[in-house]
Amino acid sequence: MKVEPIYGERALYIAKEKAVVIADLHLGIEFEYMAKGIIIPMQTKNLVERLLAILEKKRARKLIILGDLKHVINEKEYIMKERKEVRYFLKEMAEHVEIWIIKGNHDGRLKSKYAKIFGARGMTLDDVALAHGHAWVSPVLMKASIFIMAHLHPHIRLVTKTGYSYNEACWIIGGFKKEKFRKKYPEGNDDIRVIIMPSFNPVAGGIALNKEKLKRGMASLIDIRNANAYLINGINLGRIRNLS
Repeated sequence: MKVEPIYGERALYIAKEKAVVIADLHLGIEFEYMAKGIIIPMQTKNLVERLLAILEKKRARKLIILGDLKHVINEKEYIMKERKEVRYFLKEMAEHVEIWIIKGNHDGRLKSKYAKIFGARGMTLDDVALAHGHAWVSPVLMKASIFIMAHLHPHIRLVTKTGYSYNEACWIIGGFKKEKFRKKYPEGNDDIRVIIMPSFNPVAGGIALNKEKLKRGMASLIDIRNANAYLINGINLGRIRNLS
């Protein structure tokens, strides 16, 4: 099944399913910043407008969210405010497309009449496997041809000639470390193509994968050094091992 990034946007399109795929919206993250004394305008309306434009452009019938739809976990002061943001977002989307959500680590107790919700172990669409990526996925998924995950909010740290450094959000496309993969998923396809999605919400932060080592969960199986990093606009920066 054909899967293609929508360059210029932090989203994928699966043509056969007429589905747009996004991840890591972290609705309500502004409340965490607020608690730390950092005031950021609420982004939910902007995210809705951006996404509706994408859905219309692609004439999509389905929206798949790869986890972390919401953000607040234990902050009681903000739980109800966050629920209001989540409800608004899902209601707006449900007027245009069918919504599927695969749970992420921030989505505990997530329920909604507007969406079909899947567990953290993931799901498949033909030969495409999808999961948030914070938890070990079902072995069935690892027989697919393409594995799409999120969770890491991938960035690349770039350094200018003058020594100034900054992080750029990116796509990561690569594969698994075959020996480690076979040990964890002996019946799986060790040639499966891995796509790590950037967070749809630009204020959600991220990890500079050319500077950080991934030691836990699904991320520990990915051959990050030999993966390619693509900026949101589609520019291929090459292998991450050459960007250190």
